[in-house]
Amino acid sequence: MDDDLYIAKIMRSMLEAFEVAQVQMTTEYDDAIRRLSNHKYDCIFVDNMMSEKNGLMLTKYIRRAENTELRTIPIILCTAFTDLQSIINARDVGVTEILAKPISPDQIMAKMNTAFFSPRTFIDAKVYAGPDRRRRIRDFGEQDDRRKADIPLPAQKENAKDTALDGQTEAE
Repeated sequence: MDDDLYIAKIMRSMLEAFEVAQVQMTTEYDDAIRRLSNHKYDCIFVDNMMSEKNGLMLTKYIRRAENTELRTIPIILCTAFTDLQSIINARDVGVTEILAKPISPDQIMAKMNTAFFSPRTFIDAKVYAGPDRRRRIRDFGEQDDRRKADIPLPAQKENAKDTALDGQTEAE
């Protein structure tokens, strides 16, 4: 989905050159929503900046969809905005990969390869749905280096002192 028809046609030509069997394009958010409800897609390319509704809004819609198949589709965001905050915003709505503009065939192929052949675990939680935001898996060896916030609440409660918020113990 790209609101610039010229860019959408270039993207379509590149994908067809890679022998992608079926390429559909749209320049309208509402048309994209309609198509998503009527067809199954293997991958979706979206543009970040559009006139009214952008690719991040479409990504949010997809990641919150009731249809599990739709919710887990790889989404590649095409954007000229590659500053840290823009990347964080894209990551936090569930974008699978980010393709920096101006686009090139090599970049498209690299992002598709990563999305299809090195997929990250899909996280489906109350506040986030999308690929695992961590790209590096760290081995901490034998020690448990998780923050206390990462330890499930029941484990924290067992080890905590029985104190009230005002510093008084609950027994007092």
